[in-house]
Amino acid sequence: MASNEQQPLLEASRARSRSHASVASNLNNSRHYHINNSDSSASTWWASRSRDVLSLFTILLLLGAGLGIWVYGTLPTSDHDEHPHEYALSTDRIREHLSHFLQIAQKHNNSRSVIHGHQASADYVVSQLQAYGDCDVHLQHFKSPVWTVNQVPKLRVKGPVHINYLHETDFDVLRYGGIGANITNAPAQIVADGGCIAERIGNIQDKVAIVMASSQQCTIFESAFLLEQLGARAVIFVRSPKYKRPSYARVRLTDWKEGDPLMTIPVLSVTHSVGQLLQSTAKGLRVDIETDTSIQVVKTFNVICVGRTGDRDNTIVVGSHLDSVAAGPGINDNGSGSASVLEIQLTLAKIKFAPRNRLVFAWWGAEEDGLLGSRHFARVLAHGWKNQWTHNETINVEWPEIALNLNFDMLASPNYISLVHNGTDAPVKARTGSQQIQRVFENYFARHSYTYQVTDMLGGSDFLPFIQNGVPAGGVLTGANEIKSIEEREEHGGLAHAALDTCYHRDCDTLLNINMEALHKMSRAAMYAISLLASTADLRGYLAGNLNPY
Repeated sequence: MASNEQQPLLEASRARSRSHASVASNLNNSRHYHINNSDSSASTWWASRSRDVLSLFTILLLLGAGLGIWVYGTLPTSDHDEHPHEYALSTDRIREHLSHFLQIAQKHNNSRSVIHGHQASADYVVSQLQAYGDCDVHLQHFKSPVWTVNQVPKLRVKGPVHINYLHETDFDVLRYGGIGANITNAPAQIVADGGCIAERIGNIQDKVAIVMASSQQCTIFESAFLLEQLGARAVIFVRSPKYKRPSYARVRLTDWKEGDPLMTIPVLSVTHSVGQLLQSTAKGLRVDIETDTSIQVVKTFNVICVGRTGDRDNTIVVGSHLDSVAAGPGINDNGSGSASVLEIQLTLAKIKFAPRNRLVFAWWGAEEDGLLGSRHFARVLAHGWKNQWTHNETINVEWPEIALNLNFDMLASPNYISLVHNGTDAPVKARTGSQQIQRVFENYFARHSYTYQVTDMLGGSDFLPFIQNGVPAGGVLTGANEIKSIEEREEHGGLAHAALDTCYHRDCDTLLNINMEALHKMSRAAMYAISLLASTADLRGYLAGNLNPY
């Protein structure tokens, strides 16, 4: 459908088409008349050539008109729904940012993690914002524990039979599961009730505690830390039979902050079948455990870009995490999100966008270590928590001013599905607003006739500290290591029975892992939602479900 601005051009094209059709009709009548004359040969030749010239001229005019309409239709002002800002966003510019991120990783152990290339990545983002952006840039420092595996661990049991178990098949070391240790010939003891009740554990001093799968009433960290306090040399958690592989979960306080405890003894996970054997031979069982792991508590930071205009009582926080895992450069996870958010901020500055509601852009640190950057932001603003840096690191944002959060984490997965977070998953206080944000993204995909799918919003990315503290949130993503089904392949394309991102958390997450079609769609979805919600007259009324933002 053409916009009003296109209508005169279309009418002119139609008028020219009618004019040339009339000329061709008259010429045909003239040609038939001259065939009966005595000089028909010369006249026929001339009429034929004239007709060919006019026909070619007509075709060129029509092509020119069509080209003009197409070019006009691609300009930012041509969006028939009056949401032009998404068309101003350059996917090529986003790719340039990704290229810089990859170069940074290549100089820092092929990584942009907290202890490798995050600092350089943040320096690049800050330099771009200071040169071309329109905001006040702040660094918000905090501390993050970084856990590293230096050597493959070993687990050996000695009883009726001696067994060397296979790493990642039979057992694994839980993340943050202590520092390196060499335990030889330690006695084992089965622990009841998930290791949650000290009075029922018994004497565990200098033993390896084997915690059977149960409906325990405490977290694995609470259990492991209690066992460590009671003198255990190591802890082995047995998985439920529904899981076929050992766990790789974090054994750490979920909302860890500076000063909180960390495990020092080894903490392992074994499959249910291994656990059954350990339980059946527990009497007289001896265990050898070798781990070479380390935990560093390091200083890192968030980059916060606070907009200078717009209603601060209706602040929108747009976030993406800037760090990668230690194992790879993280160009899709999450260079794609952080580069898109960067270019959106720069583009809005370039086109002199005047938001009705203030925009705050954030590049979170230490997301791969447990959402620690966004958790720190929420802890400081929502709960007034202070550390030795935040006394002097004031940010011109207060928690009650934040109306919503938009989160963008992985926007260019190679075997992608366009995914929209399901606002129904948010806690009650943030649910209605999150559902309204979901509808904004769904409207984008409907406008463009793009297929999409709704996915959960239960955890795993930086929207979590917002919805847990009553702030509505939403976002789009393209998927990680989830396997695409045949039905999803038929609806969304790509490869069935393959991961959405086969390089997720791996060293092959480079520019070659970026799906440019996905990046184009999803970055524009982000721009659409950001510019629309920033322009909404009664933002909180819309989030309450009372108004239409369009």
